[in-house]
Parts: sequence; C-alpha cells; structure tokens
Amino acid sequence: MRHPIEKYNQIQAERLAEFPIEEREFWERQFRISNAAYSYQYQFNDVAGLNNDQTTKMPEDLIEWLEQHLSIKQESRSANELLELYFEEYLEGLPNDQIREGERTRGLEEAKRSWPFRRYVLERNDFGMEEFMRMNLSSDDYAFWIKISKS
Repeated sequence: MRHPIEKYNQIQAERLAEFPIEEREFWERQFRISNAAYSYQYQFNDVAGLNNDQTTKMPEDLIEWLEQHLSIKQESRSANELLELYFEEYLEGLPNDQIREGERTRGLEEAKRSWPFRRYVLERNDFGMEEFMRMNLSSDDYAFWIKISKS
C-alpha cells in the first residue's frame, strides 16, 4: 500500500534505492505494512477527532462519534452508558492486574484520551485494524503482518 501523503512515497522510493538489491523486497514489504498501519491510524484519528489539532475536544468527540454509530441492538443505551460498559470490558481484557488497576485509577475520562481505549471502542463498533489491514494489503503481506503482530 502506498502512503497517503505523497512526499513520503518519494522518501520511501529514495530509501529503497539505497538498499542492496537483496534487501529491497524486505523493505518494500515493511513500507507497505507501515503505510497501511499509518492509513488506519489516520482514519482512526479522524473518527476519534484527533486530526487537525482537535486534541482538546477528544472526550466529547468520542461520545459524539459513538452516538452517531449506535446500532439497533444498542439503541436502548446512551453513548455515555455504552462508554462506561466498554471501559469495564476494556479493563477486563487487559493482560495483568497491575495494568488494569493503573487504568482503573486513571479512570474513564483519562481513557477517553488514550489510543488503546479509543481503538477498543472503534473495534467494538466494527472499525477494526485487522480487517482494515486485510482489505488493504496483499494476502502475503497480510499473512506476514498477522505473523509478526501475534509474536
């Protein structure tokens, strides 16, 4: 996948030309995967209200985004209620008690500003990175990305 910002495609092409020929295939794959990940992150930031220096409005933006994306099965709950539910689910899924308690201590308001929690909310609402990568990488690059991301 090409980088969404053209100047970085040029920089990557220049860098590739500097690598020995036997290393180029490896670096081409690395660039394609990192470009796809960047594109996902950029879309994520756009949805989450982080692009264009909007960081001061993040918590409200996340709630507004969630309100706009409530599904039929969720309509009986408010976005705030769902965010609280998601926060509890997110805490339960953390890998150990120390991390979980640190996040619980910081609370939901801080979590609204964090990449891992925002990603969890987006994934719960079908805006997942894995599917994005599958759709935007070749099957070989996707298989490689899955292999390295799981290790």
